[in-house]
Amino acid sequence: MTKAPMSEPAHYFDHVYRDYELQNPQRKLDHYLDRIDARTGSGSKDLLDMGCGLGSFLARAAHRHPSWTFYGTDIDPEAISQTEGRLPQGTIVQASAEQAPFAAESFDIITAWDVFEHVPDLDSVSSSVSHMLKPGGLLTFVVPVYDGLTGPVIRRLDKDPTHVHKWSRQQWVDWATWSFEDVEWHGLLRYLVGRTYLHIPTIRARRHTPAILVSCRRP
Repeated sequence: MTKAPMSEPAHYFDHVYRDYELQNPQRKLDHYLDRIDARTGSGSKDLLDMGCGLGSFLARAAHRHPSWTFYGTDIDPEAISQTEGRLPQGTIVQASAEQAPFAAESFDIITAWDVFEHVPDLDSVSSSVSHMLKPGGLLTFVVPVYDGLTGPVIRRLDKDPTHVHKWSRQQWVDWATWSFEDVEWHGLLRYLVGRTYLHIPTIRARRHTPAILVSCRRP
């Protein structure tokens, strides 16, 4: 498959996300997989990780589910190279979340961890996900949110110039509801303290956490 040229500069992770490995501990990745498993049941699956970064989630998912088939996309060529090294059995393609580089109805599961806040055209994201996801397939994503008690702190700490959507949690839930169904969401209390990454899922305090995890299905 031909890789489309990207307009974003390479080495994003070197400049903005230097603590990538620290911010992706095993317990965090396992929590993501627990949520996926709870909503998809048994059997082999085809999973696409949009904005796969340096491949930590895909590598962990492949370890946990060796019978599944894994795919990834990212706009950073360095990320593509590193993910291919960690997941040689996967299919990794350079593409943005607004593109649909795979055939229609290819995937049982599409994930996007801290990706959609970077993408200017969210209508195109909805279209690309709907195109590639099988009917009834699961979309699960995590995004930072900028409302609630933690909102002012998150706005002050957020130094990433590529965050183009500094939305409230309700805006993200509404966005998911417009194109998908069976929407569920909970909060994530997370922060890197020294070399320890806090990652605490919560439903009770979900209206005040700095991030949320949203799961929904293609109709």
